[in-house]
Amino acid sequence: MKWPVTSIGQLCVPTGQRDPTASPDSSFRYIDIASVDKDAKRITAALEMRGAEAPSRARKEVRAGDVLVSTVRPNLNAVALVPDDLDGQIASTGFCVLRADQKVADGKFIFYRCLTPEFVGSLVSQMRGANYPAVSDGVVKRADIPLPAPREQQRIVELLEQADGLRRQRAEADQLADRILPALFHKMFGDPATNPKGSPRLPLGEITAITALMVDPREPEYIDLPHVGPDRIESGTGRLLPCQTAREEGLISGKYLFDASHVLYSKIRPYLRKVALPEFSGLCSADMYPVTPLQNLMTREFLWALLLSTAFTNYITEHSGRANMPKLNREQFAAYDCAVPPIALQNKFSGQVAQLRQFEIKREMVHANVEMLFSTMLHRAFTGELTAKWREAHLKELLAEMEQQARLLHTTNENN
Repeated sequence: MKWPVTSIGQLCVPTGQRDPTASPDSSFRYIDIASVDKDAKRITAALEMRGAEAPSRARKEVRAGDVLVSTVRPNLNAVALVPDDLDGQIASTGFCVLRADQKVADGKFIFYRCLTPEFVGSLVSQMRGANYPAVSDGVVKRADIPLPAPREQQRIVELLEQADGLRRQRAEADQLADRILPALFHKMFGDPATNPKGSPRLPLGEITAITALMVDPREPEYIDLPHVGPDRIESGTGRLLPCQTAREEGLISGKYLFDASHVLYSKIRPYLRKVALPEFSGLCSADMYPVTPLQNLMTREFLWALLLSTAFTNYITEHSGRANMPKLNREQFAAYDCAVPPIALQNKFSGQVAQLRQFEIKREMVHANVEMLFSTMLHRAFTGELTAKWREAHLKELLAEMEQQARLLHTTNENN
């Protein structure tokens, strides 16, 4: 049995907009592109704000179960389901909001379709803009989707959720492992805010340097270097996510050059704690500080862990303000009163970090195997292979459902 193919938009109902500035004293939670974990495909950091503080892009009202698809840099596949606790909140106009028509489609079936290479490829082929590549909502809604009967959609979702469960378990194990570094830092050095070991204090600007050479990413010596933006650094852990080269991203504006002597610190929304310890040379966006610790005073690993610490996060939260896009400037960064432990103890900590990073390499291999399994199942799901035997066993009922489904779609098209 061959599935019919339709467009995603045909399976969705209209969604609405709301201007939160109309209620300036009412609070709401705002979902922007940075709120979506592009790898976990989840909303992780919706920002609470008052209506009076709402940016102009905060307009799209969402409901639990909606599928959010970023129309900005669609190659990064920032896609997420709206959870129950964000029902009725506001998303950026940088998202296309897909709300399934429950009579013909399962919202999670549409969500999983939006994770496929075929869907991403259809968007990438229609991107417009060099500095800010994007697609329209119409491009998203015109994307093809195979349409099995509702019961088979549900069966596909069940199987994919089981595979996705392995990914969640892997992520939970990673979260436990990610607690090791801050615990080790606290054990060896104590809380930087209270400095219980009595280490001498110096302003961060006297023991580090923000060194940033801006280069043209189109030049031959830079065009194939990896590009690191804040979205390529995992919040709170400093883990670097896979990056594209300047050529692949089509970059044309100036970028900072960094190497393995730097720590990369995101100055945009610093409360997200996006700090990376690169082991390679590359380019980073102007939204980041490439920071170098001064030799014999501070190790790179100590600086990295310090910038990820709760003490430093509390400091930057206090000093970066509560604007729509809080930033930490160089003067505020340099003014931080830093406890500086003995360099021998810092070196010992750096050795422990090196061992933890080796353990992380092994975790990444497990991660790659789990992702390969999920990708294989995702491919088989939308070619019909995943449920072939189940479909054969329920053929008569499915044919009847597909006839009813076709009638409902026809009626919907006529009404539109």
